[in-house]
Amino acid sequence: MAEDRILVVEDDEITAGMLSLVLEREGFDVVTAADGEEGLRLLIDDDVRLLITDCLIPKLDGFKLVKRVRAIDALRDTPIVMMSAIYRKGNYRQAAIEAGADLYVVKPFKPEELLEQVKKLLAQSAAKGNTA
Repeated sequence: MAEDRILVVEDDEITAGMLSLVLEREGFDVVTAADGEEGLRLLIDDDVRLLITDCLIPKLDGFKLVKRVRAIDALRDTPIVMMSAIYRKGNYRQAAIEAGADLYVVKPFKPEELLEQVKKLLAQSAAKGNTA
């Protein structure tokens, strides 16, 4: 699993730190970005296997980031998890899926449940032959 690099795009330092800690404890290599533009650059420049992004991030929001990722041939099949603390508006979940996210997670979430979903997405991606 050490070869599985995950990019976390989250402008809240506490949430980004918690996600990094949880994922690193499971053996993942984690890189972080505080805004969508930096996240997109890291996705293009690094060998990232999965993206976790907040919906509401600076410079390039999560929805636009996901749409841009899906428009790049080399990144098109990268598994994407979008998350937000906004849960009352069903349109966020729908908008995330329509943008191209594979999964929408409401914060706060249970770390073990997120890990289960991350592992599932990575396994599905590997089964399809997507290694980067």
